[in-house]
Amino acid sequence: MAPHRMIEGAAFDPEVIALLIEIYETAVTRVGKGQPLPVLEAMATRIIETAVHGERDPQKMVAYAIRGVEPLPNVD
Repeated sequence: MAPHRMIEGAAFDPEVIALLIEIYETAVTRVGKGQPLPVLEAMATRIIETAVHGERDPQKMVAYAIRGVEPLPNVD
């Protein structure tokens, strides 16, 4: 399932969904948009998991989402 759809389909209020999408996009920007789909799905799952447990601090959620993900090198 596409990571955005995973987040959009989670059982949260629309404001929280918008926050989770913003957090996901920040996390993807940090590690590179070219990450394999399973990595992106794992990041989305981690973001949802932290939200389920009540976390709403974007910095903490991004840090947890990208833990262990090797950033892609910048290719210009």
